[in-house]
Parts: sequence; C-alpha cells; structure tokens
Amino acid sequence: MDSPEHQRRGVFTDLDGTLLGPDQKLCARNRATLEHLATIGIIRVVVTGRSLFSCDRVLDDTFPIDILVTSSGAGIFSCRPRTLLRQFALDDAAMSHAMGVLETMRLDFMVHDPVPDNHQFQWRRFGRPNADFDRRLALYAGHHQMLDSESGLVSNATQLLAIAPLENPETLHRELSDRLPDLNVVRTTSPLDHCSVWYEIFPKSVGKSHAAQWICDYLNLDSATALAVGNDFNDVDMLRWANHARVVANAAAPLRREFRSVADHGESGFSEAVEEWLAHSP
Repeated sequence: MDSPEHQRRGVFTDLDGTLLGPDQKLCARNRATLEHLATIGIIRVVVTGRSLFSCDRVLDDTFPIDILVTSSGAGIFSCRPRTLLRQFALDDAAMSHAMGVLETMRLDFMVHDPVPDNHQFQWRRFGRPNADFDRRLALYAGHHQMLDSESGLVSNATQLLAIAPLENPETLHRELSDRLPDLNVVRTTSPLDHCSVWYEIFPKSVGKSHAAQWICDYLNLDSATALAVGNDFNDVDMLRWANHARVVANAAAPLRREFRSVADHGESGFSEAVEEWLAHSP
C-alpha cells in the first residue's frame, strides 16, 4: 500500500443543509469548488441520509462527485457509471426485535426495502396525530403499504425509521439506544418539516463514519487528512471521525459548539470549509 504522503485525499460532505442551498440546488461557487477538487486529484464524496431514489430528485448526471453514500451509509455507489459498491441490511432477527421495541413504545415507524430500492417501505402507526409521518407517506405515494399480517415482513430491510414530534428528543434517543444496544440508532432532524425528529435504526456496521472509512480503505485514501462537512445530528459520527471537520453556520447549536463553523449553506459554507482545508494541507 502507498505511504500516506502518496495516498489520495478525500472530501466527505453531507448534502441537504450543507452542500445544497436552501433551494436544494448546488450553487455556482460550490460546483466550481467540486470541479476544482477533481483537477487536483481529490475524491469527492457525498454522504447523505437520502435513499438513491430521493437523491435522484436533486442530483443529475452532471453533479460533480465521485462517490455517493446513501441512507447514512447503508448504500455506497460510484457515480460514473452508477455502480453499487456495497450495501448493508438488518438481519431478520434484529429487525423483528427493533419492531417489537417500537411497538412497545408506540412510535410510528416505517420498514424499508433493501438498497437500492429502499424508497419502498411498509409502515405502522398508532393513532395519534403525526403530520410529518403523513407528509412522508404523501411524498412517497405509490411506494409504500401498511404493515399488517397479510403483507408479510420485509427481509433484509435496510433500516427502520421512527418519526416523532419534537418532544424530549435526547431522552427518546437515549432510550431507543439503550433498548437496542446491538443496533445503531441515528437521530436526525426531519428534512420535511425541519422540526420533527427521525430515529433511523441500522445495523451497527452502518453510519456515515463507517462508510467514510470503508471508502478510504477501498480507494486507498488517506483518512488522517480527510475533510468532513455537515450540519445535523446524523453527521456527528462522521465529523468526529475526521481530523478536519467543519459545520455550516445553520447547523444545530450543539454541533456549532463542538466543531468549527463556516458560513451558512446558503452562503457557500462548503466552499469556505474546503478553501480553509486546502490552505492548511500539504
């Protein structure tokens, strides 16, 4: 293997609220930054909580990246040509146990098909109003069905997703993690109403940091010099993994206290982070 000084480097960035602007588009400055990284041999990686189906709503064939990580690390794709490099899934026993916990806690949840078709899901809810849950059902109309004894369980599910109003999210996250110690429970802010909390349940091997390290190993990138940029709680493990981490100014307050901040995602904060990183890189 090449010595670190001969290894390529990589930039790992979240998508919504970080690389994309408030209009969910890539601004000219961030596009130019990504294109410049390619000219100097730096691998560009988007690491998002979106499924591939959802990514294709905002990323076209000209989007200037090399690797796309979907569903917080459950799917890893090369971009040209689009090729699935790695996927992860819950084993059926773990899925059944997690479903039992969510049912006991009466949390509305969804069970997603395997990558790359994990925009398709089954769902169960418990009666109380849940506008964000309804919003997601509407967004994926035609791609889901109610979970019942007739439908049968998804095998090798990518993840479970519980959606709850913003009520003591730290306490609920801690309780879910305690009840599911063998799984990875990821807290993230809803990308739909920007205030409800989503709890994504994955195998322990799935997380943004795990995906980033896998890519470094796969492509022989120098993980010690990697840059990570994010804005939300599901980015925390990746930000802690990277020796060089930045959050955009619109990040949640706890993240801005822990990590160095750059400009808002509407003001090309991603480009500012890259420029700082390049200025202090060998």
